[in-house]
Amino acid sequence: MVQDTLLRAVLTILFLGTGLVSLHRAMLLRDLPGRVSAASHVVMSAAMVAMAWPWGMVLPAAPQIAVFALSALWFLLRAANGRLCGGHRRREQAHHALMAVAMAWMVAVMPTLMTSGGPEPGHGHHALVSGTPVAAPSASGPPIAVVATTAVLGVYFVLASLPWLSAAVDLGRTAVLKQHRTAAREAACHAAMSAGMGAMLLAAL
Repeated sequence: MVQDTLLRAVLTILFLGTGLVSLHRAMLLRDLPGRVSAASHVVMSAAMVAMAWPWGMVLPAAPQIAVFALSALWFLLRAANGRLCGGHRRREQAHHALMAVAMAWMVAVMPTLMTSGGPEPGHGHHALVSGTPVAAPSASGPPIAVVATTAVLGVYFVLASLPWLSAAVDLGRTAVLKQHRTAAREAACHAAMSAGMGAMLLAAL
């Protein structure tokens, strides 16, 4: 869940946009691998909209993790198989696989990151030191490994969005044919998804 109201609204609009672009692409594509990949991005966009809001925290985690694990395997298969990879470079498919893994990671650790450390059980009272009440120490926060992994993923996805954004600008500026405009729109969609995911990961810290 994103605490800041403005950021939540911005991310919601961003992921609604990427979801609609991916849905439109899934409807237009004729090849099955491309449709499956586009549909996966639709699901990711919808899940990220849900994660931005409080009601997204109550959705069952296990089915989401299973779906994103399958999605990661699909993109890894495309990265490993030149035929399935199509016109997309293998490292781009690997990026999508990591994005699916990060989705599963967010679903799994978000409750831990969002839980504020309160007083430890049995220590809710105040101790008296020289007649002055002193609050008992608070429980420790999320594990360092969880925070570090989330931060690394967040920074990676923000940085990874820059090549997509550069490609979208370059393609859009010189686009003459329909396929060039389509490629620019697709690159912009991937840039938005990557940057938005990075922002959500960093906002959870």
